[in-house]
Amino acid sequence: MTVPRLQQIAGLVVVLLLIILLFVPLPSCSKEAMVDQPSLTDKQQEAKAEPAEKDTSMRDKLIMVDVKGAVEAPGPYQFHLGDRVKDAIEKAKTTEKADIRQMNLAARLIDGQEVIVPVKKGKDQPKPTKRSKAEVPKGVIDLNAATAEQLMEVPGIGPAKAEAILAYREEKGGFATYESLGEVKGFGEKTLESLKSYLIVY
Repeated sequence: MTVPRLQQIAGLVVVLLLIILLFVPLPSCSKEAMVDQPSLTDKQQEAKAEPAEKDTSMRDKLIMVDVKGAVEAPGPYQFHLGDRVKDAIEKAKTTEKADIRQMNLAARLIDGQEVIVPVKKGKDQPKPTKRSKAEVPKGVIDLNAATAEQLMEVPGIGPAKAEAILAYREEKGGFATYESLGEVKGFGEKTLESLKSYLIVY
């Protein structure tokens, strides 16, 4: 074999070695790059996890809601942000007269909200006692028909108490008995006794 032929073979060997050295490590580098780079699935899972963490932090926030109306224990209650009206009335315990059909139980509660449980109307509501006008003593005012001005003519009843009577009458549909006046704020036993000769229910 001649020298030029040997030189050609040696040159080819060198070229092949260079090619092998250049290209053989590339697959391992590519694999490392693929391992280090987060996959699309990982990113999607992280994106889903973020809203879940936000929901948890929102649930940890406390709010105050005032529950009143046809409930056994009216007053302010503490709830978690995201709780519903249903949670509020369950905590305050509704009475037999409560009409929750008029309420949106699925509504979310907000801080400072006032939840009023309405009273049933119609047959379920106690009707005021019927009396003929002839039975009503002269100068006595009917609690279920008197205006604010007429009520304020009664000794001991000012604008605030007159408005409280009208508000109760509107909410409950009227007074079932004279003693029902004791359910109105500002009318204790002594006040009821002193007003007995001025007010009546018929």
